[in-house]
Order: sequence, then C-alpha cells, then structure tokens
Amino acid sequence: MVLACRLYSMGVVRREGNWRLNKLEDGLYEITHNKEPQERIVTPKYVDNTLAGFQSLGLPVHRVDSYSEAEGLFEERAHSASPAPTSLGSSMGVSGQTDDPISRDLDSLEDIDNLPPGGVAIVMIAAGVIFLWTMGLEFGSPAFLIGTGLLLAGIGILAWAFVVSEDAASALSLLTTVDDSDSKSDENESTDKTPPTPEKLKHDLFFDRANQHCEWCGTQLDQPEVHHIVPRSEGGPNDPSNLIVLCPNDHRKADRGAISRTKLKAKLRRLDE
Repeated sequence: MVLACRLYSMGVVRREGNWRLNKLEDGLYEITHNKEPQERIVTPKYVDNTLAGFQSLGLPVHRVDSYSEAEGLFEERAHSASPAPTSLGSSMGVSGQTDDPISRDLDSLEDIDNLPPGGVAIVMIAAGVIFLWTMGLEFGSPAFLIGTGLLLAGIGILAWAFVVSEDAASALSLLTTVDDSDSKSDENESTDKTPPTPEKLKHDLFFDRANQHCEWCGTQLDQPEVHHIVPRSEGGPNDPSNLIVLCPNDHRKADRGAISRTKLKAKLRRLDE
C-alpha cells in the first residue's frame, strides 16, 4: 500500500504546452520538452544530496529552496522561446545553484575582468585542475583539452609577468595591479540606463492592475511602491511586464534578492492568467 501511494505521487505535476514538470522522487524533478529531458531540479527534500551520476546525463542540475521555486523555474522555462541548451556551460543561473561541474567552473570565469593578471592566472589554473579532476583524464576528450588549455594559459600568464619584468618584485607588482580605467568608463555609461518610472504608469499599475494591493502578498496599500524586476541599472525597461507593485516590506525583500526575479516574473504571469 505504501509503495502504491509513493508511485502514485510520482509523474507529471505541471503541464505547459509541450513542457512537463515531472516528479522523479521526493524533492527531485525533471523538466522535459516533447518528452526530451532538459533540466533537473533538486529541493531540500531530496535525500541524496551528492547528485552522483547526474552530470553523466549532460543535463543542468539546479538546487532550489522549495517546490514553489521549482514551479517558478519551470514556468520561466516553459514560457521561454526554446528548450534549454544542454551543451557545456549552459546551466541557467537563476535562484537555484547549478551542480553541473563544467558550468560551475565556466561561471567562475565570468568576473575575471575585475581581477589582476595574477588573479586571472590562479582562477584559470584552478578551473583547469577542477576540469581534469571532475571530468577525468581521458586523453583527447573535450574536458581534457579544456582543462589542459586553462592550465597552460594560467601558467603562461605567470611566466609572461616574469619574462617582461626586471626582477621578482616587479613581476609581483605587475601580477597584482588592476587596470580599472575601462571599468570606470563602463560604470559611468551604465548608470541609470533606464529613466525612473513615469508617475502615470505607476498610477495605472497601482489602481488598474493591482487594485491598490501588493501584487506579491495581497496586502491593501495606501501608496504604491513599484519595483523593477530587472533593475534599471541593468537596463530593465519601464514596461508593465518588468514592473510589480509591492508593499514596503516585500519591496525591501525584492531589492536585496530575498524574493527572486524568477518568483516575481512567475507571480505576474499567474496574475495575468
């Protein structure tokens, strides 16, 4: 009887067109498109936190905090233009954390522009070692080539610093100095890319769409606080699909990331439906 109940609880739990959210085990879900697996989602209810063997399937694996967050991730994927890619480094960087080692290592390289040459070299060497350690040492395999390339590039940066410098102190200075002129220029160019939300748009959202309520928790409000899901500093537009009316408490949570963008977007879609 217990086995029958357990089996009954597994299977498709959400459907959106050709997309399915399948429950494989307690706390373990799989997103499919036309019956083809796309991604896997793990919640704290999943017992085997090692996720051993998942990477061999070539699927991105995401950790989320709850089933509702898994639903939000599914809805975002189901409303996207195409199935998720499953090539190297294709895991989605949403509110969960991917456990695909290759994607995780590639993600660690995203911010190397802010590192000095020595930091870049260390990151590349570490990523190369992780590639070789986690993906095996099979000669000629893609993982072997990527890992070896990262190792050699990192060592090459260190060797270059000593070759062009007169002594060890000069090489160390070269390796630890950051040229931030470009970053300052980019920062100035990106400041307030999107202008503040027009008052008329705030008024329309507050009275017409939100009906003077917080669109997250449903609390009735006296004054609107309109939140950009994608921030203005990142080019988030003053478009109703990117704006949500929140109470002060939820607005503070959204600003610090306690309520993820994925959840806010999913909430707006459910309200529209």
